[in-house]
Amino acid sequence: MNLVVISHAYQNERYLSALEAIAKQPGFEVTLIHPEMYKGELCAWTTSPTAHSIPVPVRFGSRQGTFLYHPRALAKALDQARPDVILHEQEVYALGAAQVAFAAAGRSIPLVMFVWENVSRSLAMPRQVLSRYVLATANGVIAGSDQAMQVHRDLGFRGATAVIPQMGVSACINPIYGRRNRSVLKVCFIGRLLPCKGVDCLLRGVADLRRRGVSVSCTIAGQGPELTKLHAVAQQLGIQNRVSFCGQLSADAVQSLLRSSDVLVLPSRRTDAWQEQFGLVLTEAMAEATVTVGSRTGAIPEVIGSEDLLFEEDDFRGLARTLERLACDPHIYIDCQHRLWKRARDVYSAEELAAQRVEFLRGVLQEVRQKNPERFPGCDQLQARAR
Repeated sequence: MNLVVISHAYQNERYLSALEAIAKQPGFEVTLIHPEMYKGELCAWTTSPTAHSIPVPVRFGSRQGTFLYHPRALAKALDQARPDVILHEQEVYALGAAQVAFAAAGRSIPLVMFVWENVSRSLAMPRQVLSRYVLATANGVIAGSDQAMQVHRDLGFRGATAVIPQMGVSACINPIYGRRNRSVLKVCFIGRLLPCKGVDCLLRGVADLRRRGVSVSCTIAGQGPELTKLHAVAQQLGIQNRVSFCGQLSADAVQSLLRSSDVLVLPSRRTDAWQEQFGLVLTEAMAEATVTVGSRTGAIPEVIGSEDLLFEEDDFRGLARTLERLACDPHIYIDCQHRLWKRARDVYSAEELAAQRVEFLRGVLQEVRQKNPERFPGCDQLQARAR
């Protein structure tokens, strides 16, 4: 099967492992069509991916919802790749999604959309038109979470669907169980410093934990407009000497921080237009046998999968109680480590997610062939290659 993935997500090199895992599946050849430059930055990988790469110039490339691929360059890339199916990773209300849907329909190429949007919100009329056109054109939808799937069913999509996260992880082979530092509970946050990420709630939880007599340290890794405010909050709470702000980290430094921390906390809070769509850092922490604690927001409960590691939005006392339990009972802590590491290995590995995607894509193509063989004459050969 010749699979073309069209996506801007892989400008970040750390995500290429998702494509590598698909490319290793028997009978699959993967081509990635991606922006040559996105948000002012050229795509520059330090290593060449297994998947074939075709960079395409884009217009209006400062936001994912508004950029368009250069029409002639996109057409040339599709003609070069000759896909059996297109997997387009973009929200259905985006201009680029409609552009790719139009190109796929014009070439009679089955189209599957990957989507993250998990908030039912009122869209402007142009966005509604784009969404309806893309969903009417698509042969299948893969959503990154159950909530995202429900949003697109509510938008009227009735075709083939699957819930498969976009990016997988590689679980460490021999996890070491037990606290990393038995005298101090080492807590961390990794992500953008935005109001919706709830880092101020984490700081209040750390302060409450100290009032409970638990020795704790907290590392905040990330950049964003909340940085100055968070420094002030730590100062007001009297925990400035227990909190470290280390800025944005490289992928290797993120892994090192996760391995040296006892707990990763993701205290996100929802807004009218956003809630946590997945939280890849959660699965990355789980893969290192680092305990993950999160708010009951968006997809966080779905990803963590353990009720005892969740707290209500902005409930810093509930967060502190959860952290206190982990700090004071080594048996509970180790049990959580094992559960989460096993979940990362069995549910969120790149290989497992790739296998699920491949099975879904093959199923979509088989359905297309059965329903409309004259429109997709290449599907007979595709099935023969798959066998």
